[in-house]
Amino acid sequence: MAVAKPIPEPAQHQLPKVLRFFDVSVLASASMGPAYSLASTMGPVVAAAGAFAPLALTSLSAIMLCIAVSFAMLSRVAPNAGSSYSWIRMEFGRWIGAYGAWLLILSNFFATMAIAVPAGSYTLELVAPQLAQEPHWVAGIGAIWIVSSTVLLYVGLRPTALVTFVALAFEMLVLLAAAVASYVVPHPVVHAAASATGNGAIPITFAGFATAMTLGIWMSDGWEVSASTSEEINDDPRAAGRGGIVGLVITTIVLVFCMQAFLHVGTPKGFADNAADSLEYVSRLLGGGAWRLLIVCAVMVSTLSTLWTTILYLSRSVFAMGRDRVLPRALGKLDGRNEPFWALGAVCVLTTICQLITGYSTSANAQLNTVVTASSVFLGLLFVLSAAATVRRFLGDPSARLKGVVVPALGAAALLAVLVATVHFEDATTQAYAWGGVLLGILFALWRAPKTRGGLWAVPSGARE
Repeated sequence: MAVAKPIPEPAQHQLPKVLRFFDVSVLASASMGPAYSLASTMGPVVAAAGAFAPLALTSLSAIMLCIAVSFAMLSRVAPNAGSSYSWIRMEFGRWIGAYGAWLLILSNFFATMAIAVPAGSYTLELVAPQLAQEPHWVAGIGAIWIVSSTVLLYVGLRPTALVTFVALAFEMLVLLAAAVASYVVPHPVVHAAASATGNGAIPITFAGFATAMTLGIWMSDGWEVSASTSEEINDDPRAAGRGGIVGLVITTIVLVFCMQAFLHVGTPKGFADNAADSLEYVSRLLGGGAWRLLIVCAVMVSTLSTLWTTILYLSRSVFAMGRDRVLPRALGKLDGRNEPFWALGAVCVLTTICQLITGYSTSANAQLNTVVTASSVFLGLLFVLSAAATVRRFLGDPSARLKGVVVPALGAAALLAVLVATVHFEDATTQAYAWGGVLLGILFALWRAPKTRGGLWAVPSGARE
């Protein structure tokens, strides 16, 4: 029994093919935002798992590698700008597909907001430090960066990839230099700063390790942008999947190495006490001065790269959802330059408005950890459903038994177990965010699924030729 083959989209709904393997690998790595991830998430991960934080990230990344393999398999046989959403719909039908669309929109919308706020803060930290803690200024600068990122994407995906490469190279060089310095640069300030925070260890618990792994989803998230650009690959159809895997592996190695190095110079309690910006703590440990300037610049560049690649992922997904009528039809149209102008514009307007609203909330930053944890749960569920779609797609193909069935099934089972454990041990507020998002997705599916168009993407692959 042969698996049903994808039906190509009409030419007027196809994105231009402009990317190569190198471009996709760069976008995948930059979207993980290594400097931004360390600055915003290393502290909470260390607070949860203590000295075992690098092991928690490594364990989670091994699971993510299984998910990345499943994405690579589906990108090869069914390239689609909707990536996870499209594959879930392809395999499980329009109802579960609409639910997958909700998880993708919700998790990436939260991600955009969680990135835009620090983008404003770091920009002001460089040009006007006295305003860096002013909510209105932070919100306004963040909104400007959202609009600027949208303009860059509209100029073209190829120019965006080139700008992203330059930004990624800079932040990687700064991070690796800081990591090496953490091991080899003797400086009395290092020891004084570390001692000032206390040397108390953070006890490891099962709940803490599970929470650290779930937060690791946020740190490793972004590589899947490669799948959303799979329609735009102009050479090897396997480039999207391979680019995602390469980006995930290389960036994870850098993250784990840096975490281990920074824990060598700092203390678990120090990182827990400086969870709002772990790399600012590292810059103080290294003596401030030039290190502070370099690290602030690296985090700002990383934050901006993560912002525009997240908008890229979200806008491509919204375009595919509009094409399938899961969202309004106009969002699935291309303009005269064959760019998804309406999808880009809708994402830009909505996120900009919400970003400006954060300027009136003094608790926006205080809620960031809760939003990050809840978003990690939504992302995790999206990955689990995507891996399940891979298993269903290749279940009847003996030649793809390992990479198409066994590896995705192991990744889905392990990730689901981590998510269940995390939600169980989290506080009531985080549980409410998580369950609220999960349950609202059912209402979204009931509302939008009947409006979707027919064709391949509404038919499970169980319907064999």
